[in-house]
Amino acid sequence: MTTSTWQQELKKCVKCGACMAVCPIYRQTGREEMVARGKLNLIERLNDEDQLPPGWVEAVDYCLLCGACEENCSKGVKITEIIADARRRQTEKLGLNPIKKSAFYLLKNRILSLPRFLKIASLVQWILWRRLPRHSGLIRRLPLPGFDDKTVIPALPLQHLDDHLNKRQTSSQLKPVLYFPGCATRYLFPYMGLDLLYVLEQLGFQGIVPKELNCCGIVTWGAGDLKSNRELQQRNLEVFQKHAEIKEIVTGCASCAHALKEYEGLPEGCEVLDISEFLFRNREKLEQLVGEKKLEKKLTYHDPCHLRKGQGITSQPRWLLKLIAGDNFVEMQHPERCCGAGGTFGLAHKKLSREILNEKARDIDASGAEVVTSGCPGCLLQLTEGAVVADSQWQAEHPISLLAELLREGK
Repeated sequence: MTTSTWQQELKKCVKCGACMAVCPIYRQTGREEMVARGKLNLIERLNDEDQLPPGWVEAVDYCLLCGACEENCSKGVKITEIIADARRRQTEKLGLNPIKKSAFYLLKNRILSLPRFLKIASLVQWILWRRLPRHSGLIRRLPLPGFDDKTVIPALPLQHLDDHLNKRQTSSQLKPVLYFPGCATRYLFPYMGLDLLYVLEQLGFQGIVPKELNCCGIVTWGAGDLKSNRELQQRNLEVFQKHAEIKEIVTGCASCAHALKEYEGLPEGCEVLDISEFLFRNREKLEQLVGEKKLEKKLTYHDPCHLRKGQGITSQPRWLLKLIAGDNFVEMQHPERCCGAGGTFGLAHKKLSREILNEKARDIDASGAEVVTSGCPGCLLQLTEGAVVADSQWQAEHPISLLAELLREGK
């Protein structure tokens, strides 16, 4: 955003306080500078100062970029864009956090890459971590700085999605769609990617997964690293151009879909779709495939912020869950509230993230569901930790995996 754009947006804020009622940070802290109008007041002061105003770094850093304030702003102020751009300006002045700088280097480096690093880590993870008995993930085995005995990390697989795809045979008779798996699915939860590809094939589509695809860049955008964000975007756009004849890009990651839909320079006529959007478009065929089958599990649904607030997608995932579970799908109270993950927010501000997560865990408990579903791998990992912290029995699953389970029944 340019300085003039900032000024125009900041002037639109009338300090009404509507953002206070929906901000997850404010609900936990009660601090004015943590809510959107307080942050915008601080940001506005930067226009006249070379140095960052007192309290700037904390206020700008303590934001999930969940979009709840923007969704409820009567003046339509582009709050998330302002805060993201404020982080860019902060990064230009103070530099990037060393941990984030190292992580983004791995995302961009083609030799010392993220998949290579994760494969090495998968070989030694069992020394420091142990598998949870009831949930998908690991908790610490030995004392580790920054991790308590409730912190959950994913079990790093030895084989990534690309490794599985090398062995996979597909039919050229199926209609091609481009599948963008995203980093979490590709390297942490490859089974989700395989489930999505299976569902596509049952519908008559072949998911094309170019190996050259990179991170969507949303984590770099949220951290204010504009240079890395542009580099990752450009690499992906080059891949999309190579496959410009395929007009649909499908992803099962809410954050990736949100990021890709903001790309400038997508091939002409090309459209990015969350998997729930894609399935809803092909609902007649999918409804025939499912027939009268229903999962005998009580399900509830958590709206990912990047899906609900970022893309305005709410009805399609619910249609899918009703198709999968019928009357066994129930709404929890406040499904729209952020789970507290917020990309790297949950790592940098663990205590506050956990407090927000506890709210969500209580709502899931009250629903009586056996499974909480969400279309964001980051949310699923956070929700798994919520079950551990709350000592609850429910599991966290992506809707596509539940659909794949249903379609495989009897085959």
